[in-house]
Amino acid sequence: MKQILTIFSISMLVLFQIQTAYGQLGVMAKIGKGQYVAYEDVKMSVTMTNRAGQPIAFSNKHRNKWIEFVVERGNGHPVFAIQDSVYTPMKLKTGETQTSSFRLNNSYDLSASGNYTAYAIVRMPGETPQQGTRSKKVHFTVINGHVTWKQRAGVPGAPGDTREYRIMNVTSNENTELFVQVEDVKRGKILATYSMGRNLAFRNYSATLDNKNRMHVLFLTTPTIYSHSVIDASGKTVRRQYHKKGAGGVVPKLITTDNGVVGVMNSTVYDPEKQQDLRSKIHNLSELPLGL
Repeated sequence: MKQILTIFSISMLVLFQIQTAYGQLGVMAKIGKGQYVAYEDVKMSVTMTNRAGQPIAFSNKHRNKWIEFVVERGNGHPVFAIQDSVYTPMKLKTGETQTSSFRLNNSYDLSASGNYTAYAIVRMPGETPQQGTRSKKVHFTVINGHVTWKQRAGVPGAPGDTREYRIMNVTSNENTELFVQVEDVKRGKILATYSMGRNLAFRNYSATLDNKNRMHVLFLTTPTIYSHSVIDASGKTVRRQYHKKGAGGVVPKLITTDNGVVGVMNSTVYDPEKQQDLRSKIHNLSELPLGL
């Protein structure tokens, strides 16, 4: 009987500790979007609220991390970390709420298509790896994009290195987006996968490489606006410019000069920021009193 009471007392103590910690710290997780393309960055934001009545300094102690993530497949099987990530310590003032963004791909291989769930565990100072405040689970899906264009090219200044540029059409929430993916062929590593923007598929996009082996893509992103993106060998978008139809309503198109320079012809450059400023000025003028 005494042993049963002891076990009961320990259980109540553990439960009390968990409830106390939970009451001292609020943790909420949110996923960036519901669907990702394989190798795209899967970002989770974690919002923490300090209810401890005093400042909290989150830090890593030996192998005990102040925050970690648990990822599972849709069938409940765990996704094991392939790389250990240690996140920068942070401080929360009394009553303060902060939101930080984390990239789950830093630790987990999320390239396989399927459904996933994930949650965060945040540990206050003094808590063990078995303790911590857990967020609710978030859910997301990983899909394989359909490659509609690809081209391999060498890397200027890096003999023997090769990049494969890919373009994928991805449908999500009734919208079609154009994704770019760049692979380091020599090392078998995906350097970048991300959306270039909405693509109106009734007008075919065009793609080519310039004399620096950068990829140029021109596609219709609204009924009247074309997007021209330039992507370098690291997978970074180094330039993005918008165009409208030129004189006479001729459709813009990519051209390549004899020396390999790529540009857009039959177009008028469109600057969304300048257009917004112009609309704002017109709006402000309309609010002037009569007679001024």
